[in-house]
Amino acid sequence: MMQSTPFTKDVAQYVLEDVTPERVVEKCLALTQPSRTEFRADAGEVVADYLAAACAQNDRWNDCLTVLQRQGQKNSLARFVRARLLADAGEADAAIDALQQTLQAIPAPDPWVLLHRVRLLTRRGRFAEAVTDLQLALQQFPEYSFFVKSEKVLDRIIASGAWRPRRKAKVAVLGSATTALLVPVLRASGFRNGLHLEFYEGLYGNYSQEILDPDSGLYRFQPDITLLIVNHRDLSLPSTGGNDRALAFCDGLRELWTILQKRNPCHIVQVGFETPHGGSWGSLEDTLPEGRKRTVAQVNLRLSEDLSNGVSFLDINSVAAQTGEKFCSDTEWFTAKQYPSTAALPLFADHLCAHCTAALGLTSKVLVLDLDNTLWGGVIGEDRLNGIRIGPPTAEGEAYWELQKYAKELQQRGVLLAVCSKNNQADAELPFREHDSMLLKLEDFAAFAANWQDKAGNLKSLAESLSLGLESFVFLDDNSAERALVRAHLPQVAVPECGDTPWQMLASLRRGLYFESIVLTKEDMERHAGYRSNVARVALRKSATSLEEFLSSLEMSVEHGPVDEVTLTRVTQLINKTNQFNLTTRRYTEEQVHAMANSPNWWCRWFRLSDRFGDYGLIGVMLVEKSTSSWKIDSWLMSCRVLGRKMEDFMFATLVSEARSAGVGELLGRYISTEKNLLVKDLLQSFEFEAAPEDPRQYVFGLNTHVNPQHLFIEDRRAA
Repeated sequence: MMQSTPFTKDVAQYVLEDVTPERVVEKCLALTQPSRTEFRADAGEVVADYLAAACAQNDRWNDCLTVLQRQGQKNSLARFVRARLLADAGEADAAIDALQQTLQAIPAPDPWVLLHRVRLLTRRGRFAEAVTDLQLALQQFPEYSFFVKSEKVLDRIIASGAWRPRRKAKVAVLGSATTALLVPVLRASGFRNGLHLEFYEGLYGNYSQEILDPDSGLYRFQPDITLLIVNHRDLSLPSTGGNDRALAFCDGLRELWTILQKRNPCHIVQVGFETPHGGSWGSLEDTLPEGRKRTVAQVNLRLSEDLSNGVSFLDINSVAAQTGEKFCSDTEWFTAKQYPSTAALPLFADHLCAHCTAALGLTSKVLVLDLDNTLWGGVIGEDRLNGIRIGPPTAEGEAYWELQKYAKELQQRGVLLAVCSKNNQADAELPFREHDSMLLKLEDFAAFAANWQDKAGNLKSLAESLSLGLESFVFLDDNSAERALVRAHLPQVAVPECGDTPWQMLASLRRGLYFESIVLTKEDMERHAGYRSNVARVALRKSATSLEEFLSSLEMSVEHGPVDEVTLTRVTQLINKTNQFNLTTRRYTEEQVHAMANSPNWWCRWFRLSDRFGDYGLIGVMLVEKSTSSWKIDSWLMSCRVLGRKMEDFMFATLVSEARSAGVGELLGRYISTEKNLLVKDLLQSFEFEAAPEDPRQYVFGLNTHVNPQHLFIEDRRAA
């Protein structure tokens, strides 16, 4: 953001030589705004400074505000300047309203205007609104200076208790360079994604000592996620000939992963080495067998292959490619050991945060697409099939095809696609059925809403039909008014500020990192087919005369077994994603689940349901802590896709059978209430658990006083 221009004596004389407030305001706007249609918050800051000085010298405050209000009807910059002057005058509520009017008048949300509004909202104690506005500002991916200027107001918002994060997590940041400037940016990036991140910063350059010392602050902190940040200087590579040394360094890092996960099960994000530029040997560093650049590439390949459970690899060169020459600053490195540069920190933090989000199981699951001028150029209802633009020979058509390709590839790895379009249903479906250049087909979509209802309402209906929370949705639409409406009514939906061209929309999806994934499971690959098969199930349910007839006709069967290396990743995904049918909503990392599954003190079970229409995949998990006399249910959760199938009866019967075989006398359970799990509030009582006399929050099921529970309609196919 440009610094405000000082109100110098010469400028003051030029501005104030006019008597009328109208001319004063016009001159200020002309000094800073090259075009009336262009809005720049930094220009508004300059104008506000000019006018504040002018008003102070000539007592024209009210006159200037009146002129700015009149000018604001056709000039968004004037609206912003008026809001600034109102704030300076102590009229916070009026300034908040004026800033909102500014936001409504400009084509895209401006993070700096939003930040001004956030500051005023917090002063007035309107923290819920401040949360929404600050998250929206951060969704515009502002530059580094924004994070510096917003740090204190974020502190106030978090301290207010008004923000309700999706998840809390403890993150350790270890590295060979300065991390003090990175952590505040990471914290803000987490806030944008609904993550309340608590940080531990290792001492500069001491990452090995932190991991090797069992009494270090790292282990006292007990992180859920550890970020391990290195750079090419750590390898101390000569221009050529350092291959053995570099690979040995790489193997040392992998040994550190093993030590850390053994002592403190957590997810590790290993940052790769950036390719060094400007080497003295030039292109020879690329072509010689042990040239410096080639060696760095081999090290990154060694680090990223055959990753153990709970480790993900972040390719720093993709961040460097997007940042360009500003990725590294020699000045910042030699003066402060800052890596990467402060200019690169926002993008770097977003990539790190995307890995954290994925490790916690909170990556977005659904991409909802508009149609006209989003998936193709033109309006199908007016231009008809031959008039819309998709594919060659036009540049625009090729870009729309590339956007479809990106969406198709997301769908192939488990992201669900849906349509939300203001269109007639038949018109909306026509290009998918008959246009030769369409890459996406109707069968690629898990849900399809084409009507003339408002899009916020349609998104709610899509979420209900897919049994998924709106916080897992990303909505892409070329129309800025539609984007604003969805943001206003459904702030939990991610709405990229994507412009109105296909290349802008594609760039916004790539930059947002909404669908970052660190593992790929069988369930991910089969997710789309599973949701599509629900259409046939719904039809069967409507034709059945009773619930019992419907369940019986499904021909359901369950495979289940102990959590192992094959099922560990999917089990962890389910633990971290499931909200509604989740007795305790306890969250665990993959390493923590692995430790439980390999402990003799735990019974950890997965459940997979199939029926005549297909395989639902792994849909249920039970984690039970064992003792000699009792088994305590730590986690009992099930995918909402199989609600109403009596799957919980089967799971409980399996638990009872296993506990009885172990000679246990009772099962213990506890319901931990959240906003989203009211569905299972009475689950334990429905299975005849009774409140414990000494603790009414604890429930007991006596195995010696109850018969084996029954489960109907489901065939048991226990895994070998």
